Amino acid sequence: MNIIEATKKAVDENKAIYRKSLPHIKFVPTNSKNVAFIVFSDNDDRAGGMWNPMAKDILSDDWEVLN
Repeated sequence: MNIIEATKKAVDENKAIYRKSLPHIKFVPTNSKNVAFIVFSDNDDRAGGMWNPMAKDILSDDWEVLN
């Protein structure tokens, strides 16, 4: 699915999203004015800060909602 579909579903279900091509990095979409996505990785369970997406990330259709 694309990032819009994945974000809508993740917000509704209170879950994170990730790209199939980058399964070790999870993004938690928020409505915060300070940060839109909180980033986590499999290597470190702590929040990793903000994410600055590249065009290829926005245009990708390999987004999934974490189970």
